[in-house]
Amino acid sequence: MDSPALSSAIAKFSLQFCNELDKSKNVVSSPLSAEILLALLSLGSSEPALPELLTAIGIQDTEAIRSSFSLVSSRLKSIKGLWMYLANRVYIKKDYELRAELKQDAVQVFDVALKPIDFCNGAVSAKVINDWVESKTNKKIKDLISEDDLDEFTRLVLVNAIYFKGKWKHQFKALNTRNKPFYVKIGTTVDVPMMYIEEKFRYGESDKLNAQLLEMSYEGDEASMVIVLPRNVEGLDAVLEQLATGVDLVQEMQSMISTKVEVYIPKFKIETEIDLTELLPKLGIKAIFDKENSGLTKILDSDEALYVSKGIQKAFIEVNEEGAEAAAATAMMVTSYCTSVNFAPPVPVFNANRPFLTAVQAHGTLYFLAVHRGKE
Repeated sequence: MDSPALSSAIAKFSLQFCNELDKSKNVVSSPLSAEILLALLSLGSSEPALPELLTAIGIQDTEAIRSSFSLVSSRLKSIKGLWMYLANRVYIKKDYELRAELKQDAVQVFDVALKPIDFCNGAVSAKVINDWVESKTNKKIKDLISEDDLDEFTRLVLVNAIYFKGKWKHQFKALNTRNKPFYVKIGTTVDVPMMYIEEKFRYGESDKLNAQLLEMSYEGDEASMVIVLPRNVEGLDAVLEQLATGVDLVQEMQSMISTKVEVYIPKFKIETEIDLTELLPKLGIKAIFDKENSGLTKILDSDEALYVSKGIQKAFIEVNEEGAEAAAATAMMVTSYCTSVNFAPPVPVFNANRPFLTAVQAHGTLYFLAVHRGKE
């Protein structure tokens, strides 16, 4: 899979993932964090899990998984000018081993560290895992899993932690931040701290999405925040539906141009916890949760039947005058089953005073998605 096709596949999964989140409040997620664990699971899967995973991820086969996610890892390591960390770890029950092929893929493709652990002591095991996640996300993600998630039947916990912090290339001045009305819906507003800047950014308009697009770079010019602002106050859900079902955000961004823009965006901070056992089946990923026939047959170096008993993601993002900080961690517990005229054009105004979608991206890969509705 070439780079543009990979970026589009990741974006499509990410936006489908985002479209299934709670539409009644502000939410943030890192679909890529979940996708990495699903890709790893796919390399240890057969029917019926494997085709479901490949279809959802949008990658043709396991060889393409290997090459694609090797590229994702190398891209991340090459980003300059900001703090961006991606860490993967597989906690495996003591005296158990991954199959040799999966162990090789885990290390070489996903840069996974393998750590034996005694899941029988749930409190100690949960603390070990949570301390590691906290250390990898600048203490933004805490208590990812609870001791009740682990027991003597737990064989594996797959964890992905991703952390980002960047300073705007063009920083907002705090003195320009004022409380202004934000339209939660037509006729209903809340006051939010609105930042302001007039500067040169990449800007465009999408008729397919009926939205304005703005891209603001971070220092180093290799990562940016993209904001999709519906033209209508109550247009966000339609935008999300369009992005989830066919409109390619990466392609829409290609028509953006660099121009001076008046920008108003709110300062915000969002934290979200996502139950993947509820969300992933909506994306067609069901078999991995089936005790009787999960298809997770190529994971352990034994014939023990496995299934995913729990999947959880916690994510965080904060946007302010200086820049943005975001973190996410995803865990999946794998359990054994016992049983013409040249006038100067006007400066476009990008006033994010209504619900919008924002994405943190680098080299065309979406790392975080947030939906800001002006609600807590």
